[in-house]
Amino acid sequence: MKFMKQFISSAVVAGAVALAPVSANAVPIELALVVDASGSISGSEWNLQMQGYANALTALLPTDGSVAVSVIRFAQTASVVQTMTTIANGTDVTNISNFFLGLSQSGDGGSTCISCGIIAAEGTLTGTAQRSIIDVSTDGGWNTGVDPSGGAGTNGTAAWAVDNGDADVLNAIGIGTGTAPNFAYGPDSFSLLASGFSDFEDVLTRKLKRELQVPEPATLGLLGLGMMGLFLRRRKMAA
Repeated sequence: MKFMKQFISSAVVAGAVALAPVSANAVPIELALVVDASGSISGSEWNLQMQGYANALTALLPTDGSVAVSVIRFAQTASVVQTMTTIANGTDVTNISNFFLGLSQSGDGGSTCISCGIIAAEGTLTGTAQRSIIDVSTDGGWNTGVDPSGGAGTNGTAAWAVDNGDADVLNAIGIGTGTAPNFAYGPDSFSLLASGFSDFEDVLTRKLKRELQVPEPATLGLLGLGMMGLFLRRRKMAA
């Protein structure tokens, strides 16, 4: 019984922290989305990738100004196609979703310069967020630029972005069997693998839930149990 009370109390405290209001003067999370647009991706695959981003962000982005998003498109080179933008309301969510649906595939060749994307993403981070995340999706390994899994002394690596830049962590998604990224870097960093573009949205959704700390249904159930325990305890004390 003592253990259960301690557990319930901890759940209530955790719930209180999770539901605490966010300061209007800070953006706790900056998320730089680095999108592969290389020539190995067909037009239909590109559309699936863009639809996946649009749907996942629509479902998961908060509208309280606690998250800002930038978008970087890379192939042989990289470019910032959306500067870091705070998501402060439902219209902002709709805008970022529509942005992805209207984003065209880069036409600068079939090469895959992941390090170019990392450098461009680093440039969008402000250095003021509580947590800054670079997130790379790619359908293959790098074949131009530098190895993104290299050391921090080389510009364009994941270690460089985290150890010498403003990023706190770099996560990644590989698309296609045999393309599992090996360059995730930083505390609690991770990489995921989608078997193909058809299940990219599901994998992206799982990734964003972890990055944005969206509670799973089981976690919400534990929070409800904790709140119920607190309510019953107060009733007993009042009696």
